[in-house]
Amino acid sequence: MYCPLAFYIDSYWTCEPNCAYCYSRRLNRTWGNDFRSADPESIKKRLSSKKGTSSISKAIRLKKTIRLGNRSDPFQPWERKYLISTKILEILQKKEWEVVIQTKFISNAIDLAGQFLGKNTLMMAVIPPGFMDDWNLFEYRKTESPASRLEKLGLLLKEGFRVGVNGEPFIPGHHTTAQFRTMLKLLKSYGIKRYNTYNLHLNDWVAKSMFDAGVDIEKIWRMNQDRNWKKIQMKLIQIAEEEEIILGCPDFVNTGPDYKERANTCCGIDVNNPCTFNTHYFKMEAQKGKTAEEIIKNTWEGIGDRERGEAVVKGTTSEFYTLKDAGIFC
Repeated sequence: MYCPLAFYIDSYWTCEPNCAYCYSRRLNRTWGNDFRSADPESIKKRLSSKKGTSSISKAIRLKKTIRLGNRSDPFQPWERKYLISTKILEILQKKEWEVVIQTKFISNAIDLAGQFLGKNTLMMAVIPPGFMDDWNLFEYRKTESPASRLEKLGLLLKEGFRVGVNGEPFIPGHHTTAQFRTMLKLLKSYGIKRYNTYNLHLNDWVAKSMFDAGVDIEKIWRMNQDRNWKKIQMKLIQIAEEEEIILGCPDFVNTGPDYKERANTCCGIDVNNPCTFNTHYFKMEAQKGKTAEEIIKNTWEGIGDRERGEAVVKGTTSEFYTLKDAGIFC
């Protein structure tokens, strides 16, 4: 409901680095920390099936853009041994399926799956605004260094690949707007003009991990609240405009009713076939003056929970944020 790239494949169940700011690592309590991987042949069979009435079946029939790497990194060190992501990319290339690769291991992706990177591939590196400081403090230096990620991404761009950078999370109370501006300038020096920002998904696992890293978690919790984060986010938007960077902002509420996205995903990148039944498209349709009924009609493709989506558009639920919370009344 919140993501135009909601159709995804995870090659692995967990991540070896276990980055401190990653909210998905709380899933380790359910999945465990042991090695588990997807089965490429099962994925191939599923993507070849045209049957079914589920949201996934509909996404497959519509051949929606796939994001490789949602809850775990597809090119983490395990990939060098098991080549699961490489095999999945080979399947997707043969099917001419557009895929966004989200990773902190650009070098692994190039070295292992370079022959399967092509015109249907978009490489999205994950590089938060703390850059090398974040690598030391939160990523435990277990990932490819951010400097190397950026260098490799710049080389891919020169070779004609589509690229972008996911800057999540911006950690209020820890990261600064000056760091954010420095990051944007650094991106521009490599010719990269797309970035994404969102504040911290602060669950109990993240809070403990960041506390163990030695940061002021109470200050972070306080500044991460909407009333404080909103002011910071609007400053980040201003900085991106000044630096002429296309900024993805998945926070449709705190950007207010007037901020307009410049990309067809909240990652700040453009893909050929995103999912549309989500807040990103709900807000863009509302900004065009569409009614709630028109928004639902224009964005519904059979993918996602229609009942919950209607509640977000019409503002009839307190379970989660709606367009009314964003200041848009349909």
